[in-house]
Amino acid sequence: MIDFCIINTPIGKLQIESNLNILTKISFNINRVTSIPSTSIKHNLAIQQTIEELNEYFFSDREIFTINYRLEVSPFYKKVLKKVSKIPFGTTQSYKQIAKQLNNKNAYRAVGSANANNPLPIIIPCHRVIKSNGNPGDYGGGMKNKKILLNHENPSPFFF
Repeated sequence: MIDFCIINTPIGKLQIESNLNILTKISFNINRVTSIPSTSIKHNLAIQQTIEELNEYFFSDREIFTINYRLEVSPFYKKVLKKVSKIPFGTTQSYKQIAKQLNNKNAYRAVGSANANNPLPIIIPCHRVIKSNGNPGDYGGGMKNKKILLNHENPSPFFF
């Protein structure tokens, strides 16, 4: 059974979705009115844990997410997102660095595409992936939110 909820965060509303107690998707820019099924008043454990961990990330000291999730993306995208999930809190890596870690230094555009199709932003921290020249690059949640997330994790550096 698919369950979802919409929560308010410092970067706007996020829609969290799960299927059978496994987190499957987080979506940005939820500005439309969505009818929430009555069954989602009491959310499943995956939704509850995701809300808890996101609140700890934004308002406390959480740096690593422990929620179980399922990625429904291509095998290459899974490899990329697995590498991205290992980028430590408060640091960044370039698209090119990730491509090199995958033993395909020319795949940096494909790495960018995988990040653009990340179904679990923040949990899989694609906001930590930047261009080789230090510019932030694009972000599905919007450039403003990417800057907010990067500065939240490391307020002292070179970010904007």
